Formats: sequence, C-alpha cells, structure tokens
Amino acid sequence: MKMKLVALTRPQPGREAEYHEWYDTKHLPELVNKFGMAGAQRYKLAARLMGNDPNEYLAIYDLDADDPMAFLGAVGAASQSGELTQSDAQDFGTCYTALFTEHGERVVPG
Repeated sequence: MKMKLVALTRPQPGREAEYHEWYDTKHLPELVNKFGMAGAQRYKLAARLMGNDPNEYLAIYDLDADDPMAFLGAVGAASQSGELTQSDAQDFGTCYTALFTEHGERVVPG
C-alpha cells in the first residue's frame, strides 16, 4: 500500500543551523534507508493561505508498506532503542506528524 508520512516542524529559536544539519544529514537519511522508503524531501513554507500553524518546514516521505500500524510500530521501536538519531533542536511543542494512505486515484492533466 502506498503511503505518505508527513511532518510539519520548526526549529527551536536560535538553533536553526543545528536543526537543519540534523534533519538533512541524520533524520531523513536514517528513516529512508532503515525503512526502505522510496524517498523523502523537505520543503520551506513560502506563504500561509489559511490557518495559523506555526511550523515552517514540511517533510514528505514516500513509502510502500503492507501494514501502516506495523510501520509506525517499527519506527517507534527504532526511535526508543536509539537506532535513530534524536535532536532536541526541533520544537516538539508544535510539530505535527501523520501517516496517510492513498485514497482515490491521482488526478493528472488531460
């Protein structure tokens, strides 16, 4: 089943460089490589259209797994065991992370 793991985050004030270093060189590569994801990419907020979410950064991870809950359990276990590098440079008070499965067909031009 094709899924998207989505994370909206922001750094702790004054720790932006540390946050980006961890996210780009540790967090994304560890998740992608450990769990066989098809890839991941980060995005920076360009403009707010509605709502008031304070997070400035978005990461989208592409994966294919049979069981969404088993995948989340494996990520949680790897995090708890220390297999994933942690950082407190991220503001955990505002982050939002969710796993989505495909719903409906992809719409393309034409």
